[in-house]
Amino acid sequence: MQVAERFGAKVSVALPGRGLFLLVAVEPGSLDALVQGVGGRIVARLDPCRALVVMGLASYMGLRGARTLRFIGPVSIDQQRFSTVMAAYQAPPPLVS
Repeated sequence: MQVAERFGAKVSVALPGRGLFLLVAVEPGSLDALVQGVGGRIVARLDPCRALVVMGLASYMGLRGARTLRFIGPVSIDQQRFSTVMAAYQAPPPLVS
């Protein structure tokens, strides 16, 4: 019998929704399939090996030991600033007269 059951408690470990993570691949170009395979989405590709990815916490936990990744970790950012930077990043370059 578990401690929680002895006291009549119900324990539920619910994982929160989605989060933002930095992934660094060992080999260039290997992030797309890896991220899609866990239901994630690349929101910013920093270079061929690094990307900011939105995915669930369960996916993050599952990828923590992946040999194809050099690093994986959560990222905390100011949402307003991030939105502004991403809008500028995805905007077409200005026309030069």
